[in-house]
Amino acid sequence: MIMADLLMWTFIILGFYAVMLAYWLVAFALAPKLVAGSRRRFEVSPIRNLLIGLLVGVPVVGLGMLLFSIPNTFPKILGFGFILLPLLMGLFGSAGLCQKIGEGLNSPSDEGAPWKGVRRGGIVLGLTFIFPLLGWFIVLPLVLISGVGALVLSWRDGRKMPAPPSLDEIPSL
Repeated sequence: MIMADLLMWTFIILGFYAVMLAYWLVAFALAPKLVAGSRRRFEVSPIRNLLIGLLVGVPVVGLGMLLFSIPNTFPKILGFGFILLPLLMGLFGSAGLCQKIGEGLNSPSDEGAPWKGVRRGGIVLGLTFIFPLLGWFIVLPLVLISGVGALVLSWRDGRKMPAPPSLDEIPSL
């Protein structure tokens, strides 16, 4: 392996990592209630998130693959969208897991900037994906699938659950 190949793979992995972190921060910025609901879901029932994520994600991806196999252009585009939808839902839902991890790594500098906890949790969670084989094929898919489940359950419970507490009401360690 020459140095160019090594650098290529290094920058591909770093780019993938930076994009995932950006999606988690965008999710927190655009939908803070959904992210807080997903965080609560990861606290209460992580296994249920995984099962609901499988129940919702597998048929959507299957439909996308079926549409993608049709030779016409429009069904291929629609199929590609159906394949990417669970990925986007998984990223938005797993932002709640990043927030939960970031709360465990609390810092006094987070005062007035709640996104820093999501960033810190996302950095730590993203580093678990870099580990070869275990991170790529087990941890990353499980996090994304459970993110889909957490997001779906958060949407469903959005009307029933009380509003998330403000950052002033959350006790610090």
